[in-house]
Amino acid sequence: MILDLECDSLEMESRDMSAQSQRVEISMAPLKWSTVLSILLPGALALFAISAFIPRLDDKITHFESISTILSIVLVMAAVLCGEVLGAITRLVWEPYWLIPFCKSPDALSALKSENLDLYDRGVENNYKYATFYANFAWAVALLIANRLHAGDKPCSALIWLLVVVFFVLLRASYVQWTYFVNYLKKVFPKKES
Repeated sequence: MILDLECDSLEMESRDMSAQSQRVEISMAPLKWSTVLSILLPGALALFAISAFIPRLDDKITHFESISTILSIVLVMAAVLCGEVLGAITRLVWEPYWLIPFCKSPDALSALKSENLDLYDRGVENNYKYATFYANFAWAVALLIANRLHAGDKPCSALIWLLVVVFFVLLRASYVQWTYFVNYLKKVFPKKES
């Protein structure tokens, strides 16, 4: 009888362990790609844009053929850091003061279970990360506009106006992608009737 109880408890523990391992199995490949897209690329553009204000950095970037391996790693890390700062601007300013007031997202986190975690992850990777990518890239373009003005371009030049148009197109794309994300959450995680 004691042996039967021990076997039952071992079976329950193994079921609990298998349920826990199912919750942890999430593919990290799309997460890494979307992170590279939404952080590193805008960060690299922002780093290039701010290099005009830092003469030593500008010299290294304009003579990139002489960059050593160590310096190239440092530049990639600096681009990631710049991208994270752009992401902070997106989350602290763009989302709460523009995206959420005009298109409120449902509370999908309270409806998350181990069986629908993959659906939420897919929505984040296919919609939310692109919304942040477009917004982050817009902030990097704003820095590029400042770079061009610092370099001596006139505010009424064609390049500046093109960059301003790109800035607003990217912000609009971010908003549209956000609405896709919100609609996805509403369809996949419908609000429970109280």
